[in-house]
Amino acid sequence: MGDKGLRDWRELAQKAADEKDPRKLLAIIEELNRALEDRENQIRGRFTKPGRSAVGSAQPPSKRLLFVDDEPSIRLTLPPVLQNRGFEVRSAASVPEALAAIERHKFDILLSDLNLSEEGDGFTIVHAMRTANPNCVTILLTGYPAFESAVEAIHHEVDDYFVKPADLESLISTMERKLAARHVVVEE
Repeated sequence: MGDKGLRDWRELAQKAADEKDPRKLLAIIEELNRALEDRENQIRGRFTKPGRSAVGSAQPPSKRLLFVDDEPSIRLTLPPVLQNRGFEVRSAASVPEALAAIERHKFDILLSDLNLSEEGDGFTIVHAMRTANPNCVTILLTGYPAFESAVEAIHHEVDDYFVKPADLESLISTMERKLAARHVVVEE
């Protein structure tokens, strides 16, 4: 895939950012996701060996996750499920709590609600995480999907965007896949 693959997904992201028609945007996003998955698979195939997470590394990537959601029931139920799947989970209920956690700890994954105390303030957390840890996988959850927030997610280079209630298996496999791909690129 090389430079062409990198250019293709960036061109698709720009095309999505410029698209005004919601139906066309969804088609572009699907194509973009396929292009990014192809790129991840190619990277993984080029740099991994069976039984190893990356060339020269027998350890799987760490799975330190910051989970941010203002709904107490979700903060009580989702972290134990994620912990059972091997994630080290730290939870935050607000933007200030999340920013403090980002300042004090290193994370591999950010899983954040999009709308906490204000609409779209999940992007504040994504920006802080990208500043503190550019290699962190960032995933947003929202109960109120909107065309504008999907476009903004692309602008903020969010790795994925799930609508609540998210399919748990899909969410976990996406986090693991994106984390593994990111780990391989960092090891490179």
